[in-house]
Amino acid sequence: MATLVNEPRLDDYTGVLDRRYAGDRHFVYPDIGFLGRVMAARSAYLTRGRAQAFAARDESGNPFAFAMAFIDPGLQRKTGAATGTIGYFEALDEEAAGTVLDAACAWLATQDVTEVWAPFNANPYNRMGARENRFDEAPFIGCAHDPPTTRQFLLAAGFQLLNRYLNFEIDLATKPWERFDSTLGVEFRPASRRHFRHEVLSYVHLHNQAFRSVWGEVEISDAEALQMLMRSRLAIEPRLFQFAVVDGHDVGFVLCMPDLGQVLAPLHVPLTSPRGIAKIVSGRKRARGVGLLSLGVASDYQGRGIGTALVAASCRVAADLGFTRFEYALVAENNDPSKATAVRFGGTLCRSFGIYERALVSGFNN
Repeated sequence: MATLVNEPRLDDYTGVLDRRYAGDRHFVYPDIGFLGRVMAARSAYLTRGRAQAFAARDESGNPFAFAMAFIDPGLQRKTGAATGTIGYFEALDEEAAGTVLDAACAWLATQDVTEVWAPFNANPYNRMGARENRFDEAPFIGCAHDPPTTRQFLLAAGFQLLNRYLNFEIDLATKPWERFDSTLGVEFRPASRRHFRHEVLSYVHLHNQAFRSVWGEVEISDAEALQMLMRSRLAIEPRLFQFAVVDGHDVGFVLCMPDLGQVLAPLHVPLTSPRGIAKIVSGRKRARGVGLLSLGVASDYQGRGIGTALVAASCRVAADLGFTRFEYALVAENNDPSKATAVRFGGTLCRSFGIYERALVSGFNN
């Protein structure tokens, strides 16, 4: 039997990971940098949001379940409701899962939250949702990896499916970019590793504009973006991170990354550890797939075909670099424009990740 602990630690989370995925040869250790900063009260996220960790250990003191509750005023403004989220959820059995989920919901209720989303790791920059298919392979870059029991644990704890993130596979062998003409007056430039800080800031400003009305997306600060993305420059191929430029100004972006799942799966160490970073650098050239993780166009320039042109440019570059798989990743199920773009390139649904919701009532208690 697992019981709650008074002062959860980061190694409660990593300890559950080590036990839950010990025999899973497809498991890719997540980037725990954001979670570690939140737990150490050093995250830029905490300048606008709140968070509380919950962990359960067994009678021998071994980590058995973990969850982090988040309250983001930006998300609440967007939903128009008292929404809270639970992320970094891992558990070894249903009872322990219910223990940390109920405790997280009880805390959220004391903060006047009335609806809870899970698994939702503060914002979509982190791995989101419970994996629904293709369990027998390494997780696609930037996507969640967990067994079917995660969904079972959530349902048993009173959560119901709310929405999904979808991935679409595009066949590069068909040269889909050839069906789309270049957009007049728009130039494209690759990101610069040398000036990566500037690129991150340009990206996040455009992202905040482009995703203002997209489900689940929340505006983040420059400080948050720099904390989360600066270390990713080693994994990024600059030609796959492009900006659309009009009259000398960035007006759109597309961010793709090599899919390093198969390369990183054997490590079982955090991606940002010295071994993880070394493997990213050495293994990047061996990756055969590439993922489109984010695409956006400034609101004043939407409807001009710039987004389509950015996808076409990414497909062309990916093929030129020798990649054989292209996956348009993490599209919210109710984001019809992005789904339509994926379909225009021949994209077929290949992966899905569920976000679940639980309603809280006044006076909720554990």
